Amino acid sequence: MNTTEVEAVFVDRDGTVGPGEIDSPFDFLLFNFTLEAIKLIKSNRIPVYMFTNQACIARGKSHGFDFYKESKEMLMDGIFLCPHDDEDNCDCRKPKTGLLLQAREKLNIDLSKSIVIGDRWSDMVSGGICKCKLILVLTGRGEKTLQEERKLWFDYSPCFIAENLLDAAKWITKHHGLK
Repeated sequence: MNTTEVEAVFVDRDGTVGPGEIDSPFDFLLFNFTLEAIKLIKSNRIPVYMFTNQACIARGKSHGFDFYKESKEMLMDGIFLCPHDDEDNCDCRKPKTGLLLQAREKLNIDLSKSIVIGDRWSDMVSGGICKCKLILVLTGRGEKTLQEERKLWFDYSPCFIAENLLDAAKWITKHHGLK
């Protein structure tokens, strides 16, 4: 697979681009390597999109935080966001596939030619069902996802297990980047 075959990269937010355990979206900070990683992927003419569950919105804890503006500040090409809580039983909350299916329709892409990068089993299942290539990062809940929660996503195998998002970006560049 070369870069023309990678139509998009979908990156989870909490635990992947920054720490995952925060009380308010206003407290969220990027890992120091996040922007470098996104720039590296994009330097290969591969668009990068955030895909994220944000139950804080349904729970009334987002206090008007602008996730769309944040994604632009992170140099993302866009965002696919689920604002629901588990009890809402929506189609977009990962591990369901709604966010990726929205992306497929909006962007007119082949998800089997896309990559999902995340730290949670729900990222892996959502991407796996959609036939995306999977990269698990060990930041956030990545270690727990790989060890304790592997049974929740045993039907899917990552093509790479990365230390962090920058490690994932380097792998993408090596295996799918411009020659």
